[in-house]
Amino acid sequence: MFDYPREGEGYVLLGRVEGGVPGYLSYGTEEGEVVCVFESAIEAEQFYMHWRARIPGEGWGTVRPGTEELIKVLQNFDLVSVNPQPNPGTTEYLHTVEDFVRELREPG
Repeated sequence: MFDYPREGEGYVLLGRVEGGVPGYLSYGTEEGEVVCVFESAIEAEQFYMHWRARIPGEGWGTVRPGTEELIKVLQNFDLVSVNPQPNPGTTEYLHTVEDFVRELREPG
């Protein structure tokens, strides 16, 4: 189900294809739609395994898009949660898509 691409090559999303349309793990807040982004496939898998009973649908797996492809995906969301914690009540820091994209494009 999960692949383990070489670490250090960009962010990982939890994704699946439904009806020919790719989808990514996200949730809604008052501030907008939040996409979950992970720094490694291992973190993504651990999050999924913790919440899989509450994540609808089948066929979820890790996706490691290139930077430009990730930026295109992010355009469909308002906020980004990096390495969301699986434990309820844990403080979560949300980034605006614009700030996250700016950080992605900065060298180093």
